[in-house]
Amino acid sequence: MKLVDCSCCGSKELVDQDGLIMCLYCRSKFVPQQDDLAPVESIIGMTSDIQALLDKCLLDPHNSRRYANLILDMDPSNQQARQYL
Repeated sequence: MKLVDCSCCGSKELVDQDGLIMCLYCRSKFVPQQDDLAPVESIIGMTSDIQALLDKCLLDPHNSRRYANLILDMDPSNQQARQYL
């Protein structure tokens, strides 16, 4: 459950202090849970996956159309994959 108010006094004035969440009204301190923290931004790189599938197109020509379609699902403008269709 996301901590939005103090469970001791009900105040909504909560601040982050030294890795803990502290109520400014009653000075109660809480350990933040995973869903109380801001979400972490991530970056997903697909270049290594696309390159692995292009390598499979070369090594396994019988299934190259299947691999090319997988590449085009990730990157519709990939010209290398289009040559295997």
